[in-house]
Amino acid sequence: MAHIRKLPSGNYQANVRHPNGKRIPGTFPLKRQAVEWARELEAKFARGELRDPRSGRITVGEWYARWSAARGVDPVTTAKVASNWRTHCEKQWADWPMDAITRMEAQEWANAVRKKKRARHKGVDADRHDDVPTLAADTVHQIVNVMSALCEAAVNERPPIILSNPFADLDLPTVPPAPIDFYTHEEAEALLAVLERHPQPQWAALVGLGMWAGLRPGEIFGLHGDRVAWLREQVEVTRVLTRVGLREYPKSRKSHRVVPIPPWQMPRLAALMTGRPLSAALFTAPKGGPVDDSDFRLRVWYPAIEAAGVRRLPPRAMRHTAASWLVQDGVDLYRVQALLGHESYATTQRYAHLAPDAHDKVLESWRRTSGARGRTTKEASG
Repeated sequence: MAHIRKLPSGNYQANVRHPNGKRIPGTFPLKRQAVEWARELEAKFARGELRDPRSGRITVGEWYARWSAARGVDPVTTAKVASNWRTHCEKQWADWPMDAITRMEAQEWANAVRKKKRARHKGVDADRHDDVPTLAADTVHQIVNVMSALCEAAVNERPPIILSNPFADLDLPTVPPAPIDFYTHEEAEALLAVLERHPQPQWAALVGLGMWAGLRPGEIFGLHGDRVAWLREQVEVTRVLTRVGLREYPKSRKSHRVVPIPPWQMPRLAALMTGRPLSAALFTAPKGGPVDDSDFRLRVWYPAIEAAGVRRLPPRAMRHTAASWLVQDGVDLYRVQALLGHESYATTQRYAHLAPDAHDKVLESWRRTSGARGRTTKEASG
């Protein structure tokens, strides 16, 4: 409620409390004017239409601390955002007032981020080596998105901290489509043959799930026996093993799904559970505990690839392989989307060119027009 008082000068002063607790004064010659001004200002504050000009003086670093603490995101995303903030954003922006950043300054910084070199390894200054490539386009987008997201939150605050997001819709490098690399059936069988001779038979079962069922590595590492429908030969994807531990929910809404398992794969999975409780994880590290993604890649995956003499692709190629085989065999994209748990159909469409009938209409058109072209060429030569 506004406080109205008469000053010694004869004017009237109204004090309106801002939502942040501070009082905003206004002086008028008539009491009626002071009352009307106070009522209008209180109504605008209630609707979130006005901001305290001093609120924009909060520094970016202070706002980032508040924003990051209030976000309801998973630990993996939190860790990734925090890493990008510390590495690329904090030194440049932490001491700036929120309302001092212009769009031009934001674009200049984004341009500088595009020119940054990728880290080679610890102890090496990447900026001193010309042969080190710059940051990938996708990485640049992720870095800029940190600043854009925290500024967008400041715009949406009630009352707003700033009135516009200077990092929105900047000129950023185009993210090229990721190549779809997958193994042939012969390569997959060669890789499985090597892993079947491994002292730990679980790795052959793991690759079988990836190559044929299309589960993500984290979904495989997080799979427990109580999520396997042993008689129906299916698994329910509900848990994901991340770098910060087991997450009790999958990547997205459509990632929570039921996936069929090839019948020949089930005995392998059943063997892994012999003498173990149903609640145990199917796959474990050699010395117990959860599988570490980097350890699997370096100690199991790449040595097996070398022994099998197949192309050196990362473990995510297992998922691409499953999708590619299904599409090549004529399975429609909607069923492939459901199997892989893609949130967007556009992601699954990346495999459309592998469909056996993908170019049938084009080839049919060429055959028709080629006949007409042949007749035209013959007439011209005659």
